[in-house]
Amino acid sequence: MISSLGSAIRDFFDFFWLNSPKEMWARIRKQDVPWLVQFSVYGFCGVMATVVSVAQVVLLSKYVIPAYEGMIVNGTLITDELRAKHLLYNNTIAFFTTNVFVYYMNVLLVFKRGRHHPWIEFFYFTLVNFACFVISQIAGPWLIHRFGIPTNVAIFTNAVVAAFINFVARKFFVFKG
Repeated sequence: MISSLGSAIRDFFDFFWLNSPKEMWARIRKQDVPWLVQFSVYGFCGVMATVVSVAQVVLLSKYVIPAYEGMIVNGTLITDELRAKHLLYNNTIAFFTTNVFVYYMNVLLVFKRGRHHPWIEFFYFTLVNFACFVISQIAGPWLIHRFGIPTNVAIFTNAVVAAFINFVARKFFVFKG
């Protein structure tokens, strides 16, 4: 186990030391990279997806479906209940549009297609993404309640676990590898 991890780390650094930027980009586009590089590119796609999602939620909350404290809705100050409901709407919209974005980023840069018909592949991709989203929404409060960990640690733990589960499910179930 340790020797295979050492080999993976060596392959990771060799990829960057032995290839020019043009060769690296070409290999990334062909998905011809060591698994640790693949996971890193996958992480980059996840960061981009997070930026897209948060930007959508902020813009929707400010300009389309009001969800910020202090906003006026129908002539009155927005209530906490309405803010929570609107934020749920905005997060749901962002989930679906971000899912499409990250699917195409994953197809373009991370995984090989062809295990399933493209529509089935997208359905499985979305299903895995949604399952991880739900699990993370349950796990965070549970970690805080059960172990008393700080909120930021729960958020980080959820993100790391969800990313790992998504990567494994996508690599071995959704895409060819």
